[in-house]
Amino acid sequence: MLATDSYAEKSFELWPGVLRLAASGPDAHAAIDAGMNAARDTAANLIADADLVARGSLDMLPRGAAARAIPDVARSVAQALGAVSPPPLLVALPGAVCDIALAAMRDAGALDFAVAALGDAMAFHLDAGAVLPMLPSLPLVLGEFVRALGGGVEGGVALSGQGSIFPTSGIADGVAAQARSAALAAFIAAAIADAMTLPAARLRRARIVDPLVAHAWEGRSIADAPGLIPPEDIWEALSKGMKRASHLREKRLLRAAAFALKGRGRTLGPIDGDRLLRFGVSEWR
Repeated sequence: MLATDSYAEKSFELWPGVLRLAASGPDAHAAIDAGMNAARDTAANLIADADLVARGSLDMLPRGAAARAIPDVARSVAQALGAVSPPPLLVALPGAVCDIALAAMRDAGALDFAVAALGDAMAFHLDAGAVLPMLPSLPLVLGEFVRALGGGVEGGVALSGQGSIFPTSGIADGVAAQARSAALAAFIAAAIADAMTLPAARLRRARIVDPLVAHAWEGRSIADAPGLIPPEDIWEALSKGMKRASHLREKRLLRAAAFALKGRGRTLGPIDGDRLLRFGVSEWR
């Protein structure tokens, strides 16, 4: 990171977990306060808005700015995917909350870096020459993914796959995506994860504890965690993810992505897979 050893951070309990804010720079403390205020404003209507989002209609009229951003995100991805069924809208909501918090932080003044993370999504800003430090309070896999992107980058990153908060119909162990916003990155990561299927994969109608998630995924099939998979099938599933990711990148919706399955992985865009140690991949292509 730049020549500064100090940073400020705070956290705020918010569905579906804990919103974590961190910043460094001359106005870091003011930025954190601004982000917290934005988070509190968002929290006032978040559950009611999440219920609307979970219903899946693009014609919803939510109160909060985070939920209001989701229809545009969903439409842009749906248009790019064509006849392919997109993920439930709810996957984008934590990322949209991060985007709102980060915008408030950046408006507060000069910063070397700023991060807002919630669930499997993170919105971030890095000045030229700045590198995101290893902060234990932030999601470790997402932090590693951002550092592998290099400095002078901003936007959002998100995770999907078997280990994520939201279910998926694909068998990917993990999918990370970077886009211009955290909401868009989350929606794209879920779309790529859903593409990574195999004919022999077991699908189920799972019992989901979170009522909002259960509502959003009602009637959808969820992939079981796969057991042993032949190497050729692993690469086939990864190739399906690459095909969808490449298409979304051609549409200028996705900047970079990495996806992993059973120790194998693929990367797309300006990302070095060998720096992604937490993905558990021994062979990247």
